[in-house]
This record gives sequence, C-alpha cells and structure tokens, in this order.
Amino acid sequence: MVKRPKIGYALVGLCVLLTVVGSVGLTFTGDVEGIPTPNVPDRTFYADEPLPENGLSTFISARLTLTWDRDDIYAVIVHEDEKKRCESLPTGLLNTGSTTACGVYDADVLVSGDDGKTGITWDVESGTHFAGIGTVSEAPPAGTEVNMAYEVNLRAGFASYFLFALIGIAGSVFFWD
Repeated sequence: MVKRPKIGYALVGLCVLLTVVGSVGLTFTGDVEGIPTPNVPDRTFYADEPLPENGLSTFISARLTLTWDRDDIYAVIVHEDEKKRCESLPTGLLNTGSTTACGVYDADVLVSGDDGKTGITWDVESGTHFAGIGTVSEAPPAGTEVNMAYEVNLRAGFASYFLFALIGIAGSVFFWD
C-alpha cells in the first residue's frame, strides 16, 4: 500500500512538469541567406518547396516568425491554391495595388508584411502553404539578395493540456485508495 501514494505523487508531478514545459514550449531558429530578390515590382514570387506542415496540430501549436534584412522587400504566406493562381497569371496582366494583384495586398494572402524588422508572425495551419517574397515598389538592382531569419515556437495544444489533466486526475486517484 505504500507504493500507491508514490505513484500518485509521481503522476501529479509529471502533470505539472508537462504543463510547464508545454506552456513554455520549444523554439527553433535558423537563417536562410542569399535569396535572390525579384526584379518585378509588386509581384510575389513563391518558393518551390512548401512550408513544413504541422501534422500534430491537435496536440502541438506552432508559431512562425519571419524577419528579413531589407526594407524594399515584402513577404507573404499563402495557401497552395493561391500560389497556383498567381503563378498562372502573366506579369503584364496584373493590376498592381488591387486586392487580386498577387502582391502584398492580395485578399487571399494569409499573412503579409512589408517591414523586415517587424517581420511576419503566423500560427501554422494544416494544409499546404508557401512563402513568397516580392519588391515593395521599384525593383532592386539585378543580383540583389535578401537574408531571412526564422523562429518556430512549438507549444502544447488544447488536446495536450486535456491529456495532462487526465494524468493529474489519475495521480490524485492514487491518493484516495
């Protein structure tokens, strides 16, 4: 009978530890250097590879923060369908400054930013998404590059906290028996 309270204390302690670690989360950072800047003003050009998906979005929430080192560049994140639509439009037919221009003001952009120091922050959603960059006004000289820094913060999601609570309840049951 002496082991039961120890198991209860261990489960409650595990619940508290998981809750604290889940609230603080883990952060991963990195840099992507030498990205060639587009030479067409107010037109977004997208990466060939999609952003990594969050397959465990029920249990883990992910937040992406992206910053860059140039003031004449904007960045966007769009769904796969919007990327396909924008890439199918010829450059000359775009109506720059409108909400359908495949630029920074496009209505179908999930998140956008034209200030590299502030950057963009996006709560990663399920699905296939792409990052894109473009020039804000005049095209920079050919051969110009931009450097980007990213930070991904992973935290426990709602379902994780529910499981943590169940572990705590299971631990408290051992106290009463």
